[in-house]
Amino acid sequence: MSAEDKKKALTVFKTDRHEDVAACFFAGLAVVIVLSYMAFFLPSVTIKAPVDGKLTEIKVKVGDTIAEGQPLYVYETKKKKFVQGQMQETAVTETFKSKTPGKVLSLKLAAGEAFKKGNGLLVVEHVKGTLP
Repeated sequence: MSAEDKKKALTVFKTDRHEDVAACFFAGLAVVIVLSYMAFFLPSVTIKAPVDGKLTEIKVKVGDTIAEGQPLYVYETKKKKFVQGQMQETAVTETFKSKTPGKVLSLKLAAGEAFKKGNGLLVVEHVKGTLP
């Protein structure tokens, strides 16, 4: 685009650099708005299953206050890997820990039930000002 064409173009910015700075500013503003909404206005969060598996133990009850890093549930899943050209599956038991402090509002599954990746396992009311 020539200098004459740029002068004729309808824009509120003087140069492309100003447009880039404005785009970065508005992208950052959008991120701040979303994070503020999640931290201060989102009342509860559903914790979803990270993989397919079976719930073996639930370490919290409805109404319990939880701390960051506290174990919430134990699940069993299968890990797959290739060893010398063959698929091997091994059963692995893992513990899911809380990433935010809060209060347990409801449990979606009971111990012994199977779940798929993305299913909601429990609902937590997080402390205002923290990110779920």
